[in-house]
Amino acid sequence: MASSYDKSHEIVSPSSPTAPANETSRAKSIATRLTDAEFGEVEAAAAKARKKVAEWLREAALAHARAAQEEQTDPILLAEIMGMRNLMLNLFAKASQGPLSVDDLRKMSAYSDSTKGQKAEDFLAQRRRRNSTKTPDNAS
Repeated sequence: MASSYDKSHEIVSPSSPTAPANETSRAKSIATRLTDAEFGEVEAAAAKARKKVAEWLREAALAHARAAQEEQTDPILLAEIMGMRNLMLNLFAKASQGPLSVDDLRKMSAYSDSTKGQKAEDFLAQRRRRNSTKTPDNAS
């Protein structure tokens, strides 16, 4: 006998074998069970997006599955790393010219803080462009 977990995640084939076999037809379904509160949350989210529950669930599931396939990067953490990198490079460059003043350190720190977010966004955009141009043959 199948457990309730198995039943709640079963894949069901369509009952009609005459469904068109083109790319836009959907021939598989996935069933799950929700509490009343969970169902209410899903209904509210679908209504807010002005979509039917099934459409909203399909898009949410696919978005989550596709995002899980991509490498995830925390943009805040990346911005801080980019800021520290920028600060260190500027400190080394300035220190090679002679002693650093407190004012030099404040200016470099302020500049690093002001540019770190944009540098992180640029880095992520460049990586997305690089990844989107990969083909299955050269993707590693």
